[in-house]
Amino acid sequence: MPSFQVGFGWRGDAKFPSWLSVLTNLVDIKIWGPSKFKHFPSLAQLPCLQDLVISFLDELEYMDDNIPSGRQGNTEPFFPSLKVLSLRHCPNMKSWWRTAEAIGDDSNKDDTTVMETSTMAFPCLSSLEIRNCPLTSMPFYPSRPLKQTMKMNMNAKTSSSSTSSLPLSKLKSFDVDNIEGLDTHTQDECLQRLTSLKKLTIGDCKEVDLEGMQWEALKNLSHLVIDNIPQLVSLPLGLQHLVQLKTLEICNCSGLRSLFPVFQHLTFLEEFSVRNCKELELSAPNFQIFQDHTSLRSLRLQNIPKCTYLPEWLQHLTNLQQLYLLDLPNLTSLPHEMRCLTRLESLQIERVLRFEERRRKHFGADWRKIGHIPFTLL
Repeated sequence: MPSFQVGFGWRGDAKFPSWLSVLTNLVDIKIWGPSKFKHFPSLAQLPCLQDLVISFLDELEYMDDNIPSGRQGNTEPFFPSLKVLSLRHCPNMKSWWRTAEAIGDDSNKDDTTVMETSTMAFPCLSSLEIRNCPLTSMPFYPSRPLKQTMKMNMNAKTSSSSTSSLPLSKLKSFDVDNIEGLDTHTQDECLQRLTSLKKLTIGDCKEVDLEGMQWEALKNLSHLVIDNIPQLVSLPLGLQHLVQLKTLEICNCSGLRSLFPVFQHLTFLEEFSVRNCKELELSAPNFQIFQDHTSLRSLRLQNIPKCTYLPEWLQHLTNLQQLYLLDLPNLTSLPHEMRCLTRLESLQIERVLRFEERRRKHFGADWRKIGHIPFTLL
């Protein structure tokens, strides 16, 4: 498989070699810093390129110096075979092209007409990751910026043929983190067409209100990660529509206080992880959110200061196979209900100070609760 990789401080000219765009058999391109590149030669027409990863280029300002004309009848391919696009930690990359506004950006034009006369970009894209890159435009249609592309998606005809040809219609993994200007309305419009999406990561997006989003369209979503959304107080009600959701990860949400009332409806979950949520309450009296979660296979609780004990709801996780209890400074002991977890294969307890003191002092009493577990790491 023809591959091109550049990394660890390219010491040549800050201009990227122009001959790269001539290597038409390239399938995989990975470029990472530290390097002084400010832009690349056009890679959009490489017919075989399937994977493009750009990482840790502090001085990169834009991806391409050649802006498509957007003329009617323009059929020039734009990443025709690309399946994986990953842009990570390029803090100065604010636009795909040298100019922040793509040619052909006329807000008064009819969006559907533009969609029919523009070359569609990334027709095979299945995985998109944008992390810590302050992009304000993304060429899903080469002659239109990101927000107008999403608007076109919403205004497009709803026939199956037109829907399947829309940008992102084949996307299965979408990882968006620390994107400037990404508000709830913009992301919501985008998500409405992501009917094939399997995995979604939303991180460090301060302008996004997860409660106000429309989740119904993501009927095939199986893996959801919510990371560093400090304004999140409780789980969005719309999550109860995600009937295929198998894995839910919540981390670094400093304002999260409760999993009610949504979590009790997510009875199809197989993996649940919650980390670094200092206000989350899991030990309140009559806290029974897990009583119907018989499908749960893996549970991870990490750095939750308000978790003082694991109450009787633990006994309902009859199919639990893995349990991780990490950095729980106020957890004093394990409940007797641990003996009900007959299918538990792995238990990991680390940095649980009060439990460690109790275990040293009363080893026999606590060991009887977990002695049936094949693998235990304390």
